[in-house]
Amino acid sequence: MTDKDLTNSVSDASNVSASHPVFTLDDSRRLTGKNFFMDRPGAVIDAFVEGVDKQQVVDVWLAQLAPLLSAVDWQAEQRIYRIFEDGVSLGFSAPMDALYAATEINEAAWALTVEQLLNSKTVSEITLTELSKTLLNTLEAERNPKLLAIMQAAEQHKVDCLVDDDFVSLGYGRSAEVWPVQKLPDPKQLDWSHYKTIPMALVTGTNGKSTSVRLTSHIMQQAGLRCGVTSTDFIRVGDTIIDKGDYSGPGGARLLLRHPETEVAVLEVARGGLLRRGLPIPQVNAALVTNVASDHLGQYGINTVAALTAVKMLVAKGVAKDGTLVLNADDANLVTFVKQFAAQEKNYLAPVCISDGDSSEDGITVQPAALPAKITWFSLDENNPVIAQAKSKGQAVCFVRDQQIIYVSADGTENQIVAVNDIPMTLQGAAIHNIQNALGAVALSTALDVDASAIKSALMSFNSNAADNPGRGNLFSYHGAQVMLDFAHNVHSMDAMATTLKNMPASRKLLLLCLPGDRSDEEARAMTLSAMAMNPDGVWVCELPPYLRGRALGDMPAIIAAAVRETGLAQAAIQQADSPLAGFSDILEQLQADDLVFVMALSQRDDMAALLSR
Repeated sequence: MTDKDLTNSVSDASNVSASHPVFTLDDSRRLTGKNFFMDRPGAVIDAFVEGVDKQQVVDVWLAQLAPLLSAVDWQAEQRIYRIFEDGVSLGFSAPMDALYAATEINEAAWALTVEQLLNSKTVSEITLTELSKTLLNTLEAERNPKLLAIMQAAEQHKVDCLVDDDFVSLGYGRSAEVWPVQKLPDPKQLDWSHYKTIPMALVTGTNGKSTSVRLTSHIMQQAGLRCGVTSTDFIRVGDTIIDKGDYSGPGGARLLLRHPETEVAVLEVARGGLLRRGLPIPQVNAALVTNVASDHLGQYGINTVAALTAVKMLVAKGVAKDGTLVLNADDANLVTFVKQFAAQEKNYLAPVCISDGDSSEDGITVQPAALPAKITWFSLDENNPVIAQAKSKGQAVCFVRDQQIIYVSADGTENQIVAVNDIPMTLQGAAIHNIQNALGAVALSTALDVDASAIKSALMSFNSNAADNPGRGNLFSYHGAQVMLDFAHNVHSMDAMATTLKNMPASRKLLLLCLPGDRSDEEARAMTLSAMAMNPDGVWVCELPPYLRGRALGDMPAIIAAAVRETGLAQAAIQQADSPLAGFSDILEQLQADDLVFVMALSQRDDMAALLSR
């Protein structure tokens, strides 16, 4: 029996489950950092289950997993499982140098579970001895004792160690040293005093992550620090973009923290990366959660906003004991999470269970790691009850009073930072979401020990343009008119943009709208209705040929146009275009002084910006 034979056999069983109306194996992955399930590395699978008691599935999986773990001498590893609305997540901890083998073991246990529950004979032709031998061969081929030795030594010396498939590094920024994973040094030969840490922060949330990261980076630069950032758009050190693309996962964090010019790091962490791999680094000085709203539900067993909130709050696990967690007091989901967490209402937290045996009867429900002792809440309203309660407990807070951003430290000292109208990205207070982003950045930067004068200077010089905040509410002047380019990718962000535009004065308001084909009909309708809250006088509905994603030409524009008509706008005020650029060119030909245009387009934004620049 070879590794290939095992892979084919497991694949056959998974195919049975995928085609059967009861079981579908959805995902199998390695967990490399602190994660949704536990604080150790390991492996997990997500599977859809229908028509069978999910607890029975867990019990059978635990029973099938036990002998496989025994075969590789992993009896002491932690088993975890989670039952969600339409399925289960099943996993266990494993050594960092054997995570691929761990996924093979988990997939084999799942295949055997499916076989037993379906009374199939797909895998049972392989004896336990043969299966164990194959898994041991896989494990031996992957094991790297030198990796575990250097990780253990790093922990003893309190030095962060970053690991990926190819490289291992110690220290951050200028002190970082990197080795190929197969050519690691003897830990006893290293000068451990050489490896230093740097100030670091994590930023997550449904919306506002990129803006918050960029603004915080600007604050750090005003404080004289070379700040490195990762985001869904690029990875950057100081003013130099290292590479463009989605770097919101662990790979981007490692690349940035190994860069010799990084003096402080602000890392955007998205839902997908948190669920796929866990936290990108072991520990940070501070973390910010901007907000939580319905977005990307139905993936990795996260089907509710409550469960999504628990995922976003994973960043709390990475905050050092003396660090600070910054939270939005105007976000009901975050407020409810913290209240129910404190009250130990576990059902809200999408419980994960731990079992050390072969039956779920000894499973215990566990909470995420305790929240940091220092939480800084921020709000648009000084009278927000969460702000009042936090102040009474001696916690730092940040809020708006009489159009001034105020920061109150834990000892009660008030500091007036800056007037809202002096922050360009708030558009004279019209962009309420950017006031919230400013509040979060103030609290996060203060937690990183940045002086208030540097914060004020940065807020007053950070603009809503393509230079400071590309792709996020970029405002252009064009022959006396104003044009805003943005891609509001969900209803929550669209609501924010519509509110901003509604608050801005104009003689006419025009809207260009297009959506990718992977949005459901209801999502497309909801986003259109949200955009229409800006009360446009004319709407251009555009096709997105590169982003049909399974739909026919004309499908999405028809849905958008129907939703526009629901709001009472006359058919004569609705225009059609074959592409965003074609629609935008048509708008520019008709544009008059004092008009305001909102362009919500997934593609061709650079081409539009070029037209405006001319």
